[in-house]
Amino acid sequence: MDLKKTIALVCAAVMSLGIMTACGKKDGKNSDRSGGAQKIEPTDYYSGEHKDMGWDWGNVEIVGGGFVPNIIYNPTEEGLAYARTDIGGAYKLNKDTNRWECITDFVGNDDWNLMGIESIATDPIEPNRLYLAAGTYTSSSGAMLVSDDYGENFMKVDLPFGNGGNELGRGTGERLQVDPNDNSIIYFATRTDGLYKSADYGRSWNKVDAFPTQGGYVEDGFQIGLTFVAFDKSSSSKGEATKTIFVGAAKGEGNYLYRSDDAGATWTEIENPTAKMTGDNTTLRPVQGEVSSDGYLYTTWAFKIGPNQSTDGAVQKYNIKENSWEEITPSTDYTCGYSGLSVNPNDPQNIVVTTLCLWAVVDNVFVTYDGGATWTGLWDPETQEHNYNLNIDNCKWLDWHGQLKLGWWMTGVAINPFNADEIMYGTGATIFGTNNLTKIGSEPVNLEVRAMGIEETAIFDFVSPKYLDEDTPDLYSIMGDIYGFRHDDATVAPEEHFGDFKSTSLDCAANDYHYVVRATDEMAESVFYSTDAGKSWTPVETQPEDMTAAGGQVKLSCDGKLLLWQPGASGSAPYVTDDWGKTWTACQGLPVGVVTIESDKVNPQKFYAMYDGVFYMSEDGGKNFSQIASFLLSNASFEACPEVEGDVWIAAGSGGAYLLNAATGEIGPVSDNIQECSALGLGKAEKDGDYMTVYMLGEANNEGRGMYMSQDKGATWTRINDDTQKWGNVNANISGDPKTFGRCYISTNGRGIIMGNIRK
Repeated sequence: MDLKKTIALVCAAVMSLGIMTACGKKDGKNSDRSGGAQKIEPTDYYSGEHKDMGWDWGNVEIVGGGFVPNIIYNPTEEGLAYARTDIGGAYKLNKDTNRWECITDFVGNDDWNLMGIESIATDPIEPNRLYLAAGTYTSSSGAMLVSDDYGENFMKVDLPFGNGGNELGRGTGERLQVDPNDNSIIYFATRTDGLYKSADYGRSWNKVDAFPTQGGYVEDGFQIGLTFVAFDKSSSSKGEATKTIFVGAAKGEGNYLYRSDDAGATWTEIENPTAKMTGDNTTLRPVQGEVSSDGYLYTTWAFKIGPNQSTDGAVQKYNIKENSWEEITPSTDYTCGYSGLSVNPNDPQNIVVTTLCLWAVVDNVFVTYDGGATWTGLWDPETQEHNYNLNIDNCKWLDWHGQLKLGWWMTGVAINPFNADEIMYGTGATIFGTNNLTKIGSEPVNLEVRAMGIEETAIFDFVSPKYLDEDTPDLYSIMGDIYGFRHDDATVAPEEHFGDFKSTSLDCAANDYHYVVRATDEMAESVFYSTDAGKSWTPVETQPEDMTAAGGQVKLSCDGKLLLWQPGASGSAPYVTDDWGKTWTACQGLPVGVVTIESDKVNPQKFYAMYDGVFYMSEDGGKNFSQIASFLLSNASFEACPEVEGDVWIAAGSGGAYLLNAATGEIGPVSDNIQECSALGLGKAEKDGDYMTVYMLGEANNEGRGMYMSQDKGATWTRINDDTQKWGNVNANISGDPKTFGRCYISTNGRGIIMGNIRK
């Protein structure tokens, strides 16, 4: 992944939308002030030009792993495509490598909310122009990210409302659209504040006061608002604002589509296409809409916009000239919604749609070449026969223990405007694509994984084992949704994931990678262990008699013979077992409450614990603990050195970094140059015999928050990433690799496992 990008962010005031005068050239067009929004000048200017720190940054290869709500092709530049994710940012397809590259890694922890992408618009006239409606949750202010160089640089326009990239309804759209005749005009259909418009290439925005509704429909506590914008390009000439515009609205009742024939000056309701959509408890609402070149608005509809619990749906075709509807739903035999929609710009009779929440059978992709008169599915609803072959060689864990299927949460599908044989569609875990779609019905459609480069997982924990033999894996990991993996090679997607339960904690024996343990969120089977390096897992034989909680933390002694478990609920005592749970011993000498635990990586009898700033140590295999030191700060994380008995490294946030000598109980700061330390990890030293390399997530030398390394036991620190490499919501969990000098791993909530390698 090439992350050598120059990112320029302009931060405007949060109370309104600003003209971006401090960055980029002026476009010579006057702003549309029809909404009356006050002009706000930018308050700050940030230059994030890439600095070569001598490190290469990318990901531990998992491939996908999270929800991809939509893929967007540019209609005028071949090979230009973007994908949006719900918590992992926006991606651009590299035409040369056919891999996706994240274009929002400049977003850091302070702005982590912007890693959820509500909508993407790529300019059909000037393909270099790109717009991202960013915001994970509507509870925080969103932003419009504006680029005129394919996402290499961005301006940031703060919005006075939030976006919901990870909220219900994130499969609608696209909410953000560029006028295909006058590309200085962009519309944004918001969740909570109606319709917005920019007339200066996204640099300032105004509310369209003439638009009559904000939507108002709430699904399971989430505002859905306006769902899509669609232009009838044929209604105007090039260079003029498009006259006929359509907007979908999720309302409580009434009509759900709006039409303007005077470039947005006035709006009229379009009568709903069926009686099913009049406001009772089976009401369908519009999900997506696109206009074909022969004068039709195609729309998908769903009861419950989803991506879950959509139990009814339709596909409708609206004759723009005659103001009439035609029902073209591919199949009404199953209870499901319809969501994904793509109209071929070069063949208006070619449309592709996806089902939504067809759990009872399997979700489907339907294709028509006659404007919806007939449809062919990737599987046949009548015969149940498959019309496809699915190749997952690039991501074999998608088999999900023999339950491979076309996907779920299939809310976005896109026809390649330059190749009708190719579509891509997103799922809850990946992107699938074709290379022979036009052969559907006559030969199997070839589907394959097309998510290479996308890494969108929420990481809970990982461990990099010390070298034992040639089979030593690079990494063990646990994460949301897809459970976790043994990574034999960090650059290759694993073939299988761990089990069926989400895990909360992971550890492997420091001196023998074959022993691995993880805690899960299941009360009945709260702890699993493996003695064959994660290839198979066994639940511990019993639970402690008075155990009241699942999850929590697990640690193994460095030889793998002892398992220490701190359950996840307040008031739960830690326990230790030496027989994989046949018997448990309650740890003595620790206060009541959830303590943070750690094992010594050299002495198998030593364990450490911390509670409310007090450190404890056991020297009898976890049975008894005694206090060894007090710390000034109550909240901290700590990591035992894999090569030195009793060296415990402490990350104390704004308090800095400290080193505890467990033998003497002495705690001291490791450097006066550290301003903040969120996490510490240790990896292989450059030279044999030297102290291990120490990695830090925090700030040193007043050089900004980032990743740092020290090769002199923390005395001095060197920053190893720059401000183009922030990766959004970074967790306070990092690790060095004890096998490879100059390799480290970073945990994120949405960008997978970031991996750095020093350039040699």
